[in-house]
Amino acid sequence: MDVAEQAAVLNPTQSSQELFEEAETLVYQLNHPTGAIKDNIKSIQDRLQQIQKSPQGWDVARYLLDHPDSSTKFFGALTFIVKINQSWSDLSTDAIQQLKTYLIGSYVTFIESQEKQLVTRKLAAALIAIFFADESWTHPIQDIATFFWQHGRETSSEVDYEGTVVPALNEAQISGLLSFSQTMAEDSVKSCGLLRKSTGGHPVTESIEDAFSLCNYVLGALLNQYRAEGDVTEKTGFEVLDACRAWISVRTSIYLRDRSESHNLQSTVDRLILCVDIATLCSHATDILSDMLNMEDRLLKPVHLQFILNYIQGDQGTELVQRLNDGDYDDDAMAFWDLIEGYTQSRRVDLVTNSLGPSHAVLLTYLDILFQGPGHPGVDDIIAPRLLEWWTETADTLLDGVDEGLEAARQHLAKAVLNVYNRLKWPAEEEFDQWLADERSEFYNFRRDTEDFLLTSYATLGLELFDLFRQRAVSALDVGDWNEFEAACFCLSQLSEAVDSSEDALDHLNAIFTSDKFTHICFNSDQLPTKTRQTLVDMLGKYQSYFERNPSLLPKVLTFLFSSLNAGACTNNASRSIGFLCKSCRQALVAELPVFLRICSEFQQSQAVTVQSLERVVEGIAAVVQALPSEEAKAPCIDELLRPFFSQTASARDDAQREDIESAHTRGQLALKCIAGIGRGLRSDDSKVIDLESEETPSDDNTFWDTHPLQEQLRQCLLVYIDGFPLEHEIIEGICEVLKAGFTEKIGLFVFRPAITVHLLTTVPLGAAGAADMVMSTASSFLASYQSNPGKVQEEAALLFVHVYWTFSLMMQNPQSHDPEVSNSGISFLTRSLPKYHEILFSLTSAPSPSTFRIATPPPNMNMEIPVLQAILNFVSNALSGREPLPLRSASQFWVGVLTLPNATNGTTNVSRAVQEYLPSLCHVLMTQVSGSCARSDINHLCEVLKKIVFNFQGEARNHLAASLASLAGPNGQVPSSGLSKEKERFLAMLLGARGGPATQEIVRTYWINCRGAGFAYQA
Repeated sequence: MDVAEQAAVLNPTQSSQELFEEAETLVYQLNHPTGAIKDNIKSIQDRLQQIQKSPQGWDVARYLLDHPDSSTKFFGALTFIVKINQSWSDLSTDAIQQLKTYLIGSYVTFIESQEKQLVTRKLAAALIAIFFADESWTHPIQDIATFFWQHGRETSSEVDYEGTVVPALNEAQISGLLSFSQTMAEDSVKSCGLLRKSTGGHPVTESIEDAFSLCNYVLGALLNQYRAEGDVTEKTGFEVLDACRAWISVRTSIYLRDRSESHNLQSTVDRLILCVDIATLCSHATDILSDMLNMEDRLLKPVHLQFILNYIQGDQGTELVQRLNDGDYDDDAMAFWDLIEGYTQSRRVDLVTNSLGPSHAVLLTYLDILFQGPGHPGVDDIIAPRLLEWWTETADTLLDGVDEGLEAARQHLAKAVLNVYNRLKWPAEEEFDQWLADERSEFYNFRRDTEDFLLTSYATLGLELFDLFRQRAVSALDVGDWNEFEAACFCLSQLSEAVDSSEDALDHLNAIFTSDKFTHICFNSDQLPTKTRQTLVDMLGKYQSYFERNPSLLPKVLTFLFSSLNAGACTNNASRSIGFLCKSCRQALVAELPVFLRICSEFQQSQAVTVQSLERVVEGIAAVVQALPSEEAKAPCIDELLRPFFSQTASARDDAQREDIESAHTRGQLALKCIAGIGRGLRSDDSKVIDLESEETPSDDNTFWDTHPLQEQLRQCLLVYIDGFPLEHEIIEGICEVLKAGFTEKIGLFVFRPAITVHLLTTVPLGAAGAADMVMSTASSFLASYQSNPGKVQEEAALLFVHVYWTFSLMMQNPQSHDPEVSNSGISFLTRSLPKYHEILFSLTSAPSPSTFRIATPPPNMNMEIPVLQAILNFVSNALSGREPLPLRSASQFWVGVLTLPNATNGTTNVSRAVQEYLPSLCHVLMTQVSGSCARSDINHLCEVLKKIVFNFQGEARNHLAASLASLAGPNGQVPSSGLSKEKERFLAMLLGARGGPATQEIVRTYWINCRGAGFAYQA
């Protein structure tokens, strides 16, 4: 809104006094909303903003700031900030000086009259806004201090800020000056990128010495007071420490050309450290030292570090550690922990390798003692998670190697592992039930973070670490200590990835899995607490390689896992482990198939069954079926696995006919997910060793299954969901997953004849919710599965292209049915098909023949006289000229793919003939789009097509591009003409000169901006 517009918003007949009173009333209503006013807060705020931004805003701000009410004063200060940020350039030099003097005077008056802090802080922010804008103002802290000092004195041109002014200020004035100083530092950090033209540095640079001079003086006065009286003024102490923290942050956050340490800075640090001995300031001072250790370590000299170490080791440190260990997490104790953390941050490796000597031994003792805190980590003990993080970072740092002290580091790390291990145990069930959700989350997080710690520690401790947990597990198993056993299994589970390739480590597991006690719990698992069972179930699934080497253990292990399916809390973990072990150990489990099938049937009737768990179980059992020696042997087992889901499908169909849609979808999703899981399980074993010297070649004769009734039942099952069933995304996804299960195989029940697959895919209406992307990606996967021999599916590929043709034609004939998702999916499918199947696509130069209707049925009322290829290319070109981003980008990729084909420039091929036919319209679409029609984000995508055209067809491209440009409006509102303007001629010459290279993008972008207008010339 410019000045004229602002003035128009205000009532021209309204006097200044009326405007002041209106603003005062609005502020009052904003701060005291009652009745109908509550519903008009937004309009009140909007009106106040109009007043603030108006030319009269300066006067309104002054009126409000001079008001006796604090809330109104606050809004006056806020209005000054708005005006300074918005209208600073309107002020003359004299006006700036008057404004500055008025605001400083107001600030001093407010401080001395003990005005509310929210007002003084906001007014300080207004002064700092002036400071950032006024290049001539270099020492605001000095100027405000001098104003305090001169209040009631004669004005003097020369004053000694450090020696005279600051020492003469009273407590209230010191407090106000510290508050301003702190606000200035904090706002400077927020605006750390500001630079002054005159100096090239941040505006705050010249005030740093003033700030530390003030802090140094106040700290000195406090320490003198403490020595004399044994106590200090707490408010002043907090204020000066807050100011110190803020200005130290300035040094770390803002680039300073001169980082030398002045006397005042060094003295401030000296005195700051001494505040640790003052009880009321201890935690505050310690917090600042912790920050300095983490950020501005250079300010702390050896004498300071020794003081900190002495404090940590001293009686007060010992007392604070004990308080932490007792669960007393007050400010002093937590500040002490932060100090330990900050001090050890950069010394952790030297510390654990004993390189720092005996003087630092107490720190390691603390890091050990503090692990013995109360209750459970994250719930009762908030230090344990921080200790875990400290040791994890230490273990990670040790990975870089150490020159000396590795054995000492190993000992300290092993001790830390034991400390963590002892804190992993679950509470009693009744205690756990009383925990709040946040408390449970914190304990879960501690256990989760333990995984990183153990994996990192394993690199240093090796097999010793693994064996520690193995011993703990065996001991706990012997005496039936299930909480201990759970913790040991949890740790072993986390290390599974690290030891997977170590035969020595895996052999250590024999002591657990071959023991009589373990066998007993496998067959009598009811005695296990739920948490122990959950962890053991998870652990078993992670040691697939162990059970591959010890297949004799699998029956009892799977007995335990199958029994765990019925324990609700373990169902999903148990099903996952069953799936893992069945797949990786399938050859060893064939004899157990009858038992597995029986248990699977029983599990389906269990109340604990879920779709996910049942899907995993049937997939695992199907993997064992796949290991049978012949297809004939597999058939009865597969039949038994599938039969319940065929039955579920029939029930889903009946539900749909009764219009019980929710039940139909629930049953259908279960059936399709489990059928797809069975299909995935029946895939060939990727890990099976292939005999390269064998003269036999794998057979791809699928006659057995092509003629088997089970495959027809499977097809009919899928047709139930396609023919009249209420389709939704999950059902369509399930159909596609079942089909994809056979794409990786040569033989098998799920390997349909290509014609059947295509019929099923083309029967799914692409307009159904979520269908387009899923069906088209499945069609791409189908064609990809034949890419080594695309000739086998020429007819099927053509039918899929015709299906896309029908879909595109329907949307072109009925624009109201156009769906960007369907467009994008269809075009993307065509693009993915180009490398292997482009000859089939570009041979479809006539309308579809009636023979195609045997497999794929066209939509009703479809005009099928347009040739397939023509309709497809027209649709893709229209998408390229449109505004929908996804279809446009897919269309760009399609044309790039076409123009990249090897025979695109060979005049005797179908591809090249089509390219020649569409080249003029393609050039016109591209020039229309880059002449300002397209969105900025689409330019790069369109340029990719343009680059291919210019590179491959430069001669023809010049004529087509020139004709297109001449027919379009251009930069500066040029009207179309018979020839090219200078701007267009220059653009075309640069475009052709780039020859399809990387410079094309910038050339097109510049032209697009010229056509759109300068307002669009921002950096992309």
